[in-house]
Amino acid sequence: MKIRIASACALFLALLHFGGAAAAAGWETGAKAGYISNLSRSVADGQGSSYLGAYASFARKPSGESRIDWTLSAVAEGALFADLDALDYAAVTVSPGVILFHGSTWAASAAPFLQAKSVSDSNQSAWVFGGRINLRQQLRPDIYAGEYYVYTNNQANSAVFSYSENAFGLVLGVNWTRASFTEIAYEYARGDSYQSAATATPAPGGGGFPGHEQQQSPAFGTTVIRERVTRNSVAVNAGIDWTPAVFSVASYVFTSRDSDIGTADSHSISAGIGYRF
Repeated sequence: MKIRIASACALFLALLHFGGAAAAAGWETGAKAGYISNLSRSVADGQGSSYLGAYASFARKPSGESRIDWTLSAVAEGALFADLDALDYAAVTVSPGVILFHGSTWAASAAPFLQAKSVSDSNQSAWVFGGRINLRQQLRPDIYAGEYYVYTNNQANSAVFSYSENAFGLVLGVNWTRASFTEIAYEYARGDSYQSAATATPAPGGGGFPGHEQQQSPAFGTTVIRERVTRNSVAVNAGIDWTPAVFSVASYVFTSRDSDIGTADSHSISAGIGYRF
């Protein structure tokens, strides 16, 4: 299978599984369809594509019977892109962790993670490692809030697609009923990453960006530049449990990436359905 991981998918999973009615222990599988407007991270004309994705996961959640407990999650996922099949991907992520409870209204957790991802554009295949710290507060029986920090180090086959990033996020959610939720989230990130100069054919020799690591990307048909990038993302997520086992989720994410070569904006929408065992 041709394989790729899209950075927006990582934000979707982080937000949709942070809390709310959709969270559950045990085995889970699901599928979703979506559209991402700027997969190439271009500061000019971004290349977008619709996609189909699927995942299977296992999560060991705490019982709540002790103040300190351990967690474990393992996720296998993949997606196929309609217009940019060079970005088709498959990935496996494993993340053990520890969680601390303070009464029934506050919790903190920390977890390292390791991911292996394979991309149809082999330049972007990578080993990814890092860690995540979560804080969560139950403000009222129907309202929750959270804060998190994530460090990510992506070691790709090509140096220009390798990056490290520090991200900070805020989440505010409402459980409208025991079976439905809506949440809004904001994430700020800073690190070495990549953008593309345009979607047109690049200039000979990789073109016109002295002092920056760069290469021509056959997948994007443009020059890709690795540099310091500031990212801001806003997401709105919603979910419904139709039965104890069957649920659906929907998301919208706006992402803006700023760097020396310009600003690359992206819009992402998705909707999916899942089943808990």
